[in-house]
Amino acid sequence: MELCGFEVSAWMLLCVIALVLFYLYATWPFSTFRNMGIPGPAPWPLAGNFIQLSSGFQDKEMEWYKKYGKVFGIYEGRQPVLEVVDPEMCKQICVKHFTSFYNRRRLPLETKPFNHALTVLVDQNWKNKRNTLTPAFSGSKMRKMTPIVNNAADTMIRILGKHSKDGKTVQCKDIFGGYVVDSIGSAGFGVDVNSQEQPGHPFVKHVKESFSFDSLNPVFLALILFPFVMHILNWLNVGIFPRAAINYFVNLTETTVEIRKKQDPSEKKVDFLQLMLDAREVYDQYIKENEEEEDENGVQLFRDGKSDTHDFHKGFTNDELLAQSLLFFGAGYETTSTMMSFLAYSMATNPDVQDKLCAEIDDVMANYDEVTYDAVSKMPYLDLVVCETLRMYPPGIRFDRECNEDVTIEGVHIPKGMIVAVPIYVIHHDPKIYPEPKKFIPERFTKEEKEKRHPYAWLPFGAGPRNCIGMRFALLEAKIGLVRIFQRFTFEPCVETEIPPKLGKAGFLTPPAGVKLTVKERI
Repeated sequence: MELCGFEVSAWMLLCVIALVLFYLYATWPFSTFRNMGIPGPAPWPLAGNFIQLSSGFQDKEMEWYKKYGKVFGIYEGRQPVLEVVDPEMCKQICVKHFTSFYNRRRLPLETKPFNHALTVLVDQNWKNKRNTLTPAFSGSKMRKMTPIVNNAADTMIRILGKHSKDGKTVQCKDIFGGYVVDSIGSAGFGVDVNSQEQPGHPFVKHVKESFSFDSLNPVFLALILFPFVMHILNWLNVGIFPRAAINYFVNLTETTVEIRKKQDPSEKKVDFLQLMLDAREVYDQYIKENEEEEDENGVQLFRDGKSDTHDFHKGFTNDELLAQSLLFFGAGYETTSTMMSFLAYSMATNPDVQDKLCAEIDDVMANYDEVTYDAVSKMPYLDLVVCETLRMYPPGIRFDRECNEDVTIEGVHIPKGMIVAVPIYVIHHDPKIYPEPKKFIPERFTKEEKEKRHPYAWLPFGAGPRNCIGMRFALLEAKIGLVRIFQRFTFEPCVETEIPPKLGKAGFLTPPAGVKLTVKERI
């Protein structure tokens, strides 16, 4: 075959055509932000900006914010993602224009049971389930769950006491991770695991397998680089999470549910699983007690005790029960244990703050026999310390929403289908909002200081109606554990302590080497 005066074989021509088509496939979406007039880093063919992000999400997003401003565009593979580093725009997206950003980004794989999890549900189906679950996280329910949390804390205190006596270095992630596994295992699955003293328990093994995220996971990489394989993987029932671990939790939940259904009502436990089994009853009681609550954005999920539909408080299927329990566990395990680790580190490296915190705990607990929901609610300085820890080290460094209709916000036109991401870490470390952001200063969160800032400048639990539904339990769990600890112990740096800590790079800040400290018995 002759082409332009050159002899070209059919195979060579096919190769050239294939290369051209591959190049077009690999770069076709990359004109999106240029056409929108949105600046951003240059993408690589096929990978977009994913390789740059893999060197550290929070660092690259901070770098791009400084270079391109509060709104810029990146590409995760071929997926355009609009990054918004502005509290007011965040409010507009998550609250004022919520109907235009109703859903979170959807999981590319429809792996059971995760396709029933609250975070991936969409539209009215999400609202129905969210309304059904909300009563399970009311203040009265949290009060009833404090014995579960305190029971897990008892074991943690015994272990810390042994470490203190033996002079051993404490790996905070292991200590706090065990505490969280036990408290959420009991609250979420109704299972007494005691992972702190039985680290070989099958529950612990499968938890670690299920929630260890690796950005180099072949399935995850395939979805980023070649999203069209999603349909093949769904057909083959291939997921990111290990099938053996999922099967374990499926069997565990089904067995527990059957046992619960046969129990006498007087023997019912007060835990998250039981509250879901009693969804209709719990909801009716919630409305009867007029316990309607607005979230921190003033958004009320209930109107006069009625929903837009009449079927939202029906019971959950087994798949739905398992999905919410796994979500409850997955969202709480890594985030809460990481937050407690960073708080312990911050106390060890800021002894004046630690002394002030211990003094408040002693003062309040002089009026209580045990650590309760009401006791921790009367510790304002503890709340300041927790808030500052979550500012400096937000466990999840960003959240996102999917635009479901064309909308213009603050002069930026956002088309339908666009993924919008809010980099929490970048906002929390913006010196224009938080002067000297690398310093640990709990007083940033006094009422007077908070009033000087935009209310959406602190976002560790997301924002708007699709914020973290388990926020109240996570804070209760962390605060009870921390109060129990600081009643008896203090933390100090040791030779193995990384100062500052090296942060994780793939979406969570959990230090790869953990947080190692010395624990001392208080005198």
